[in-house]
Amino acid sequence: MQRKLWTSPAEEEHGDVHVAVVGPNEVVRAAMKWQVLLANYAACGLLRAVAGLVLSGTVNAADLSLANILLLPSVAAVVIGGTSIFGGSGSYSGTIVGALILTVLNSVLTLLDVPDAVKQILYGAIIVVLAAAYTRVLGHE
Repeated sequence: MQRKLWTSPAEEEHGDVHVAVVGPNEVVRAAMKWQVLLANYAACGLLRAVAGLVLSGTVNAADLSLANILLLPSVAAVVIGGTSIFGGSGSYSGTIVGALILTVLNSVLTLLDVPDAVKQILYGAIIVVLAAAYTRVLGHE
């Protein structure tokens, strides 16, 4: 049984309609593009709020810059996983592998008692080096 959540506009007759497919040829529901975008933004907002509550509950403090230290490692994990920083293709499995590699690196740096500032510089250097490598391999300008 074929399970497809959303088809791409190239697979449809109309480019502004997304179609959910459950069976081989069963069309369950069609939704306009703006409805899908609205649902995506609402889901992202809800998940960000939950993540903020979990983070502030873990630290027992609330501050706007509480998660700033987590931004660069998360981007580095995605880039290490093989997703191009210039847009394009990537995979969930690559991102998970990148996160695992970065977790091991973070553990080693913690055991070596490296300051957080040096860790941030290292994460930034990883992003720059891998972006340069992707540029050379993929031929982006």
